[in-house]
Amino acid sequence: MSGFANERSMFTYVIGASILFLIGVFGTAYLPFYDDQMQAPNENAELRNYSVDSAEYRGREVYIREGCHVCHTMFVRPVLADSALGPISQPADYYYEAPAMLGSKRTGADLMWVGNRWNADWHREHLINPQKILPGSIMPRYDYLSDQDMEDLIAYLMSLKPSPQTEGRPVN
Repeated sequence: MSGFANERSMFTYVIGASILFLIGVFGTAYLPFYDDQMQAPNENAELRNYSVDSAEYRGREVYIREGCHVCHTMFVRPVLADSALGPISQPADYYYEAPAMLGSKRTGADLMWVGNRWNADWHREHLINPQKILPGSIMPRYDYLSDQDMEDLIAYLMSLKPSPQTEGRPVN
C-alpha cells in the first residue's frame, strides 16, 4: 500500500514541475512583449533604420549572405570582458533588425560598435587579407567580393556605432 502512496506523491511532483515550467515559459516568451523598453526604438535603433536603397542596407545583406554572423556576435554583454567594447546592448538597439544577428559564439570579435574601433581603410585591408592585419586569424579572405559588395559591407561595418546620446551609457 505504501508503494501506491509514493506513486501518487510523484504525480504531484510531476504536475508541480510542469506548472513551474509553464510559468517560466510564459515569463520568458510572452512578458517581454509588454515591456515598453523592448517595444520602442531607441537612438541606436534609429541610426540602424537603413533605407532599402542605402549602402548600409546592401552591406548588411552581404554580411548575412557571407555568414559573418556565424563567427561574430553583435551584442555587448554586461561583463568585465566586454567593458572595452562600448555601451551595453539594450533590446531596443535591435528594434529595426530583422533578423537580429546577435550570434551565439564569439569566434571573431564582437561587431556591435565596430564602426568606432577602426576606419574604412582598416576594414578594407582586413576583409581582403585578415591574416595580414591580424596574424593567426582564422577569418577567411573576402577578396573575391565585387567592388560594390566590398564598399557596401564596409559602409555597413562603419555604421555600427552608438548614437552620441548613448555613448555615455554605462559600460559595466
